[in-house]
This record gives sequence, structure tokens and C-alpha cells, in this order.
Amino acid sequence: MSSGEAFSHSSCSSNRTRTMVVCVSVLAALALGIGILCALAAGPLHAQCAVEWKLDITCFDVSSLLVNQIKEWSTETCHGKSQRCLYSLVSVNTEDITATHTTPVMRFVDDITFNLSSPDPDTCDVQGRSISRSWYAILDSGTNYLNMYNLMRGSGLSSSPTFTESTSDRLCTQFSSTRQTLPP
Repeated sequence: MSSGEAFSHSSCSSNRTRTMVVCVSVLAALALGIGILCALAAGPLHAQCAVEWKLDITCFDVSSLLVNQIKEWSTETCHGKSQRCLYSLVSVNTEDITATHTTPVMRFVDDITFNLSSPDPDTCDVQGRSISRSWYAILDSGTNYLNMYNLMRGSGLSSSPTFTESTSDRLCTQFSSTRQTLPP
């Protein structure tokens, strides 16, 4: 083997090592970036919200109040900056209410589902979920939470003395910052 061949082999090995180091560094930076993005988002990576409510009211009454409120706010007329309009009832049965809400300005559509279950005859547990149809929606200024909160408040259900609500920023996009701006 001549000295030229040895040099060529050594140079090739050195280039391969550098390429590998660069690839590993890029992958590590990418993983770190994704981790930071997830930590900063502190919630779902798609605009959505899941909430659980507990009420000492029958599920039949809860369903009636929510359905009536959805129908009342199905109007196209939105006063000021109000979101209390453009709801649409999709379906209702003894356990589920499905609706949509369209935002007045940008006309984004969110799918809303309330699942009602009754652990006792005079109580109702409600699992609410609102999800943006827009695949690219990440932050929503709490819109998905407000889709359901407004119905609970408008129907009077949130005024029930035993009304409890359970969710978090992990389950509900921008929940904390939105909830701070609302009345108790």
C-alpha cells in the first residue's frame, strides 16, 4: 500500500466521522426543539378542549337545557364581539348531544359533543369536548372552552349550587388564560 492510499483511506474515514457527528447534532437539536415546543404549548397541539362537569340535576333536565340553549343561539345575528350565536344542533339522544359552533368573524367551525351519564338518578356527569375542524389550528384564545362554557352559563347550569367543573391546560387549549377573564 502506498502512502497516497493510506492518506485517502484516512481522509475518507475522517469525513464519515464528521458527517455522523453533524447528523447526530442535527437530530439532537431537532429533538430539543420539539421538546421545547411541547413544553411551551403546555396543552394539546391542536385547538381543542375537554371538560368534565358534575351537577345535582337529572341528565334529562341537563340535556333539555343545553339543547334549548343551542337552539336559542342558532341565530346568524351576533351582537358586538359575542360568540353567543352560530350554534347548530347536529343530533341528540339520551346520552349525547352533538353540535357545532362557527366563529362569527373568521367562520371557523368547531365540533362540540356533550356525553351525559347518571351515576345516581338525580345527578348528571357531563363530559364535554370541543375540537376545531381546522387542521392547522393550534392556539384558539380559549374558543373551544368558551363554546361549551357559554352554553353552560347561558342555560343556567353553571349557577347550580353543586356545579363543579374540571379541566386543565393539558386538556384544554389556553384554558387558564381564558378562565381568568371570565366571571366566577
